[in-house]
Amino acid sequence: MKRRSLSSGVSTALLALMSICAHAQDAAKPTIAPCAGPMNTEGKSRQRFDATPLMIVANELETQGESKFHLQYSPPASECQVEAFDVAGNKIAAIASPFEKGPSTVLYRFLVGRPAGKSEVLVLYNGTAALIAKKGEVIHVSEERDGVISWYAMFRDVPAYPVVKELVGQIVSGAAKPLMAVRWPAGAKEGEIVAYDKRLK
Repeated sequence: MKRRSLSSGVSTALLALMSICAHAQDAAKPTIAPCAGPMNTEGKSRQRFDATPLMIVANELETQGESKFHLQYSPPASECQVEAFDVAGNKIAAIASPFEKGPSTVLYRFLVGRPAGKSEVLVLYNGTAALIAKKGEVIHVSEERDGVISWYAMFRDVPAYPVVKELVGQIVSGAAKPLMAVRWPAGAKEGEIVAYDKRLK
């Protein structure tokens, strides 16, 4: 009886401890609060098709090496969830951050949940490309999927949210074609361009 009671007591204590740990882990998970106000719906949202700034971004990516061949950006000062919506049966969550200038900063992240897997469409500002290219900002829209990083647009102004959202919908549905796409084949010494739009000059 005593041995059975001790075993039962230990089991109960272990279950309680596991429950506490589970709750602690849930509490530790970061949550993104809804945005307090509406997103920017105005602005020229002018696209740019000069190849130089995009090549600067791609070259920065390549210098990171094969193991870090992913677009990177500084942690934003804050972020909030704009909305959640569906495109062709794929669930998307839109995350916004204040526009900040720097080597690489994030304006929007669109978390895409496809049946085949998850990805992010990123809207990033690149300060180096803007400094060299001049004539406005360099804000690029990209997605990484299956080892390929594709850029779908560049803007010389901070784009209005509806413009970005529409473009993301086209990316997710497959209607949008990339301005440029790159990958780093396994074991290769450098990355390679796998798509290049003739509008880039």
